[in-house]
Parts: sequence; C-alpha cells; structure tokens
Amino acid sequence: MKQSTIDSLERIWARSTSHYMGENDHDAPQIPILTMREARISLVLRTVWVSLHVSTCLLVMAGVLHHW
Repeated sequence: MKQSTIDSLERIWARSTSHYMGENDHDAPQIPILTMREARISLVLRTVWVSLHVSTCLLVMAGVLHHW
C-alpha cells in the first residue's frame, strides 16, 4: 500500500474510535474534517465494532440463561 493510503486508513481508524491525533509528534491533536468517503468508512468500522459488542453481550446472556 502507498503511504498516503496507510495514513488515510490510520486517520479513519483513529476517528472511528474517537481518538484524535495530530499530523506529527510535535503538534497538538486537532479534530480532523473527514471527506464523505472517509466518513462512510468510519461509519462502517464503528458499526462493525458496536455490532461485535452487542452480539458478544447477547451470546454471554444466552450462555447464562442456558446454564441457569
């Protein structure tokens, strides 16, 4: 992958996990403005993350009910 693609994916992942980061080690983090494409990718990542948590919770509750 090209470095710009890796930087873009890193920025998308950071934003989707509500982590703000600066451009380098010496500047303060600022809230980046995402393009629509990056915002959609971030939304998909966040949706997968939340779905994973909900499904895990449901499986744990099903296991507790099964062994009760």
